[in-house]
Amino acid sequence: MSEYLHKSSYGPVTPKDFNKDYGESGFMLENGKTLPALTIRYETYGKLNATADNAVWICSPLTADAHAAGWYTENDKKAGWWDELIGPGKAIDTDRFFVVCSNILGGCKGTTGPATINPRTGSPYGSTFPIITIGDMVHAQKELADGLGIKEFYCVLGGSMGGFQAMKWAIYYPEQVKRIVIIASSPRFSSQALGFEVVARDIITQDPDFNNGDYYDKAQKPDVGLANARKLAHITYLSAIGMEQKFKRSQEQENKNHAVTYSTPFDLDLPIESYLRYQGKKFVDRFDANSYLHIAHATDAFDLETEYGSIENAFSGIKAEVLNVNLSTDWLFPPHESRRITSALLNDGKTVTSLELDTQFGHDGFLIEVGELGKAVGRFLDSKIIPQQGTQAVPVFHEQSDFDLIGSLVADGSHVLDLGCGGGELMEYLKSKKGVTGFGIEKNVQGILDCLENDVPVVQRDLDERGLSDLKDGSFDYAIINRTIQEIRDPVALLSQLTRIAKRVIVTFPNFGHWSARGSLMVHGRMPVSKELPYEWYDTPNIRVLTLKDFHTLCDKEGFKIETLNYQNDHRMSKLLTAFGLKNFGAEHVIATISKK
Repeated sequence: MSEYLHKSSYGPVTPKDFNKDYGESGFMLENGKTLPALTIRYETYGKLNATADNAVWICSPLTADAHAAGWYTENDKKAGWWDELIGPGKAIDTDRFFVVCSNILGGCKGTTGPATINPRTGSPYGSTFPIITIGDMVHAQKELADGLGIKEFYCVLGGSMGGFQAMKWAIYYPEQVKRIVIIASSPRFSSQALGFEVVARDIITQDPDFNNGDYYDKAQKPDVGLANARKLAHITYLSAIGMEQKFKRSQEQENKNHAVTYSTPFDLDLPIESYLRYQGKKFVDRFDANSYLHIAHATDAFDLETEYGSIENAFSGIKAEVLNVNLSTDWLFPPHESRRITSALLNDGKTVTSLELDTQFGHDGFLIEVGELGKAVGRFLDSKIIPQQGTQAVPVFHEQSDFDLIGSLVADGSHVLDLGCGGGELMEYLKSKKGVTGFGIEKNVQGILDCLENDVPVVQRDLDERGLSDLKDGSFDYAIINRTIQEIRDPVALLSQLTRIAKRVIVTFPNFGHWSARGSLMVHGRMPVSKELPYEWYDTPNIRVLTLKDFHTLCDKEGFKIETLNYQNDHRMSKLLTAFGLKNFGAEHVIATISKK
């Protein structure tokens, strides 16, 4: 076996073909045109269970194919494009799941596309191949799924254009799709991304050998146009920082890795020149210009907002739980565009977890750097093989008494938002004891992974940067900010947002006015360190050291109504002071319920 093959690869696989003749009626496309027959190339990993409900469907990106895992021969130098995620004991565990990946409609890797022979004419479709949509691709995949006997989809997942497909799966087949994973995707292409797409398409169609798409019987194909289009697209898959690091290597080393296919008098003898030319040449060897145009057109035309009137309308009927993952350096599908998916799902009351993964590889990060992605996907799929690795970087101090007291303030069956939720322990408690629904907000990736482990939906968000302005008024019965308010840069703005989106807000915080904190500061002249304030001054997340009296003043000034006040007092002195009415001295920890006046 090749030394380059990943040692933990799924193993040998064999591609298969699904064929269906539709006769005179044809396979109906969304534009009303038909295809007389479908051939779909696909691969499977694992086995379909007796109830036919353990299927995980992999939607491939734009120019990938069905070969998502494993290898064909022992001499293969590379395994499938997502081999690190798919296999026994991996994030997409083939000991549990029946995993399917197919080539997309319109492609050139065995599924019906422009180079396919049209049964009606006996010649390649070429320029007569009809315009297709992402929806058409999904409907074709559903034909294959029905042919395989799949009754229910445990999960449909995909990155980039695969994310487009996953969203359409959930929209079109809500009763059958139980979960979807959307990676490095968005509700539509941005105008900047569309600009690159327009140029790429023009480069191909203006190649003198394109011949309006009818070039299959010609000696010369539009290879130059296709190669240049790929070079342009490849730049959008990378990141600025990744490119800067990658191309600082010496020209000598670069030449060892990539063949320079041609040169001009204007070359600067830079590594990036040979790299992009290599990528263009390699792409021409494996792809078809017509397929590229049709698939690119389908991605360019995908726009949930325009098609359905709003993103919320698009998702209104889905029943799937959603994991939405964006990549920090992705500028083809930038994080702020991806987050619009999460916001729409939240406002529709759907179950969604979202997070951002840090990568230097730009859009291609979901194909190259799959460690954290694998943990997130594995935990979302309840693949218990992913080991837990502790808690979040900044500890959240929860006690059973916290949970019991907060639980006593929350009505059964309420809809709850937990800010700064850590690993989701409080939400897990409220779900089991009070039957609540809702989700947490957390900014630390490890905390989010722990939430997934605890089956708690969570949205990654830095409240100081993004706030909650995208959430609808009155979305929740309760919002809980447990031992977090003192870490917020603008607590007044946050509390105003919380009282807008929730009927009641439960705020808990350590009381800096407690007698032990005052005494420590007076006697030692140093920042107090205690059970409730366990940090040294130089590493504390508590940028607001508020007291109970401060909280009263804030509520009076900003128009918040204090409905309940509870105090945690473990020390005898604290209990005594509180009993005598000296609550600002005696309260070690405050739990308050507030609302708008």
